[in-house]
Amino acid sequence: MRTPSQARAFVLLAALGASSVAVAAPGDHIGGENATLVPSLDVGVQHRTNVYLQEGEAGGGVPVSDGTALYVNPAIALNAKSDAATFDLDFSYTARKFFQSDVQNLDRFNILDGGLRLNLLPRSPVGFKINDRMALSGYEAEDDAQVSKSAYQSHFANDLTGLIAVHPGGPLEVDAGGRLGIDNWSVPEEFKSSADDRATDLSTTSGLTGPGLNSRLSYGGLLRAKWRFFPKTAVVLDVDYTRNNWADNVLDAQGDGVSREEVGDYLAVPDSSIWRARTGLRGRVTDKLVVTALVGFGQALYSEDSVTTAADELGIGDSAEFSDTTGFATDLKSFPDGFLAEVSADYSPAKAHTFTVGYRRDFQDTYFTNYVGYDRLLLNYEGRFAERVGLELSGTYRSERYVGEVTRNDGLMKVGGELAYYVKDYLSIRAGSGWHGRRSTDGSHPEVEYDDVKVFGGLRFVY
Repeated sequence: MRTPSQARAFVLLAALGASSVAVAAPGDHIGGENATLVPSLDVGVQHRTNVYLQEGEAGGGVPVSDGTALYVNPAIALNAKSDAATFDLDFSYTARKFFQSDVQNLDRFNILDGGLRLNLLPRSPVGFKINDRMALSGYEAEDDAQVSKSAYQSHFANDLTGLIAVHPGGPLEVDAGGRLGIDNWSVPEEFKSSADDRATDLSTTSGLTGPGLNSRLSYGGLLRAKWRFFPKTAVVLDVDYTRNNWADNVLDAQGDGVSREEVGDYLAVPDSSIWRARTGLRGRVTDKLVVTALVGFGQALYSEDSVTTAADELGIGDSAEFSDTTGFATDLKSFPDGFLAEVSADYSPAKAHTFTVGYRRDFQDTYFTNYVGYDRLLLNYEGRFAERVGLELSGTYRSERYVGEVTRNDGLMKVGGELAYYVKDYLSIRAGSGWHGRRSTDGSHPEVEYDDVKVFGGLRFVY
């Protein structure tokens, strides 16, 4: 038999689309006090100077290709709340169609992004939280892009977490549970390797795939603790453990940024175990300032056996490439590589004006080598002027250190801005531009370098 709290939660989730819904004018959203549905639509045109993210002439490569595309981006957001539960759902779809015939292999009609958050019994001593995030995106492939049917490497990702939330009373909150992640990278059929394209005469004809085609299952545990010493400010502790298992631990050494001259005929992608622990301060310090300051440490330990076992099963275990484990057996164990940091501040000097500055140091498992450690700097401004004009400015720099059988040091840079004029609260005209580029910071991989400038303009409608 359901308790009153459980019954209220069930009614909320079963009747999100039917309860508290009122007739609404544009801009008022759909719904009532406890549930709101917000549809939106972006439509416009964008022009890019380097649609394939190719190395430009400045780096010695082929000339870049430009292109102009029409984009359509409908989205929906649903928010519902009661004493028994809160529920948030967002989903967006993007389609992009290029006008020029010679770049129409960049047309894409399946860009998806969505997530949901469910918090059951948030005011009870024990509750439950579910968070899920899904995305389907594409990265412009640089190799033979202009002659393939599709010029994208596609990435599907889904990350699910479930947590038991314990509120013993007072300022302490503890969430504990687990996560399950699925990642799948795929490339067009013509990008897949075959025994015929190998640089040397090898004994195997197994048809190994390149590093643009693999999948990963990730699972592990999470612990999050929060002690509020002020109503809106807390000392936090975040601990997580993740196990990463790859579908294919041995790949053909071909693909963007991967060469046989550097790594040999095979590329090893070992399974791994990763743990992180962070602690620090998070919360609103003053009415105008929100601060996060966390430090921690982590390790990434890679399984040599996962690679050698896979090589034996493929009949290539006697290759000299698997007797020298210098690259793919590299672990992340010590300081400073394992040092973690996150520092950010949101400052609002006046209503509708926010400045954000942030720095993050972290690492993550990656699909073509062991891991990438990075330092990222973020600057952002968002403001509204005279009620009708909005402005957003942003810039990021990410220093990347790829470690494993493939080693690289890259710099990834992005800057951009968008200006909006609100004809009505629900209708705005938008225009902006941006630039992003990648550099080989040690100069050893010029083939990954590119520059791409984008300008765009369009309309946004929010019901």
